[in-house]
Amino acid sequence: MKKKHKILFPKLEYEMLMQGITQKELGKIIGVSQPTIARKLSGESELTIGDVETICDYFNKDYYELFK
Repeated sequence: MKKKHKILFPKLEYEMLMQGITQKELGKIIGVSQPTIARKLSGESELTIGDVETICDYFNKDYYELFK
């Protein structure tokens, strides 16, 4: 049975979808592998402040637009 994806950051995932950014591409943006970004987005690992800043800069959005 396939594990259901838990969405912790719906605004970020929506932005990724709208811009056609995959987890693999987002991982490259912050300098990690696809499995690592998948763990960060699922809550198994934490996004660092640096990760959040880099993601916000990439999408030209502030923290509240992507993570709150």
